Amino acid sequence: MNMQSILSIIDTYSLTFIFTSLVMNLFLIILLVINYSMVSNLKDKYKRLVKGTSGKNIESVLMEHIDKVEEVQEEFKDLHSKLDIIENRISFSIQKVGIVRYNAFNDVGSDLSYSIALLDGNNNGIVLTGIHGRTETISYAKPIKEGKSNYNLSVEELQALDRAKSNDLDKAKIKGARSNKDQG
Repeated sequence: MNMQSILSIIDTYSLTFIFTSLVMNLFLIILLVINYSMVSNLKDKYKRLVKGTSGKNIESVLMEHIDKVEEVQEEFKDLHSKLDIIENRISFSIQKVGIVRYNAFNDVGSDLSYSIALLDGNNNGIVLTGIHGRTETISYAKPIKEGKSNYNLSVEELQALDRAKSNDLDKAKIKGARSNKDQG
């Protein structure tokens, strides 16, 4: 193929070449706009990432963030272990209280006698009873282990114990959470 035949092919298909180059240029312009948009977004993200770092490089910024995350994880572990200790201690504190007031003797007015059950989370504790008479008041305590006593309990003491067992803090939390949901 000589030069003359190449020029003749170009002359014959010149409009096709021009149209093809226009389409390709238009395609390249579209790609350039897309590229510019992506680079602009990346610049904005980079500026947000290094904001307040006073010219530090990205690697040092990321390393600082990693160090902070590791510190927070350590603090979280520490708080979690402290929470476990607190929950364990709370299980042995008084959490359930039941009170019954009553008139122990017919010849004494008002409900001045009482039985109070004080229980921990494991239903261990005591029942305190005060019997008020005309001339004296007698108080005594009976130990409670796992919701029961080795001593005979009066009707009022049993009522106080039952009330205490039903006054579980977990149930109070659930009721509080429900009422908060209802309000919100």
